Amino acid sequence: MNKTRILIVDDDPFCSSLLLSILGHDYQVTTINSGFDVIDILGVQCPDFIFLDIMMPGKNGYQVLKDLKEDPLTQMIPVIIVSALTEESDENLALRLGANGYISKPIIPTEVYAKLKEHLRQ
Repeated sequence: MNKTRILIVDDDPFCSSLLLSILGHDYQVTTINSGFDVIDILGVQCPDFIFLDIMMPGKNGYQVLKDLKEDPLTQMIPVIIVSALTEESDENLALRLGANGYISKPIIPTEVYAKLKEHLRQ
């Protein structure tokens, strides 16, 4: 049986490592640290699920999310934002752009699993 493929996009190595340690045993996880690298990785593999940071240099998570949701090949991939931005307006913008959920940092493992399971069932 193939494992669910998860892509983590976060420029913070600590957060990427933490998500990898939470999910790596049960899922096939790939981590990248730049919004610009998302297009490259999607050319090689299509994930079943994406955890996406907002604050990244160059191409931020909002821009990546907009690109993903406008492309017919990627618009159905569930995307959960994982961000240090905690304002309601940040979460509302992410949801308006097509995010399937929002997790505020610091990361809580049970919340990560709950969001993932909720969207993998759909």
